[in-house]
Amino acid sequence: MEYKMSSPIGGFYLNAQYRKKAEKFELSSKPKLNISIELQLDGGIILNDSQIGLADIECRFSSSQAAISLHPTVTTTGMIRLDCSIKIEHQDDDIAQTKQQLVNIESSETLSTLVEGNERIRLKISCNIC
Repeated sequence: MEYKMSSPIGGFYLNAQYRKKAEKFELSSKPKLNISIELQLDGGIILNDSQIGLADIECRFSSSQAAISLHPTVTTTGMIRLDCSIKIEHQDDDIAQTKQQLVNIESSETLSTLVEGNERIRLKISCNIC
């Protein structure tokens, strides 16, 4: 009786295939979110955008004046937690510094908040679980 050993490359290939299937399953099991953002500076809208993303996957919104990186998570109670990093192009160094804002909302809720308590910068955000 003769035994043949499989190629080590074949093992790597199968492991890669299993990893791809596991990643696809993991992504398909994450809640889909419809996120809408409006960023205002001194009462004027400098970013207004929406997109569909997945929980635990970073979303990016940008305009010529601002960029927002947002990390959404869905808590066990169904609340949506949005961890935002906000960068505004501005000559005022206080405004131009990267700002952090944490928002907790329920699905289908719209919330408006001052960014880091700064009365010049307002973030309006809504998020729906699809």
